[in-house]
Amino acid sequence: MAEPEVEAALRAEFRRIHETEAFDSGPDTAKAAFRWSGDVAEARRLQEEHAHNYLRWTFVGACAVIIVGLIGVGLTFLD
Repeated sequence: MAEPEVEAALRAEFRRIHETEAFDSGPDTAKAAFRWSGDVAEARRLQEEHAHNYLRWTFVGACAVIIVGLIGVGLTFLD
């Protein structure tokens, strides 16, 4: 799901659009639904991008820890 603030803003926007455009208004309702789905898609894309960045940096950090650990073990054999 989107961040709570983003989701709340999206819901408020949808309610505002819904109140100003009646259901039987035809194309306007379709525009409102399309705008809403576009906002949801953008929020989902941002969430996926954040998750991808988090996973990438977690992997890089884990690799760095492994390398540092191997260097530490290697240095103990020199003593």
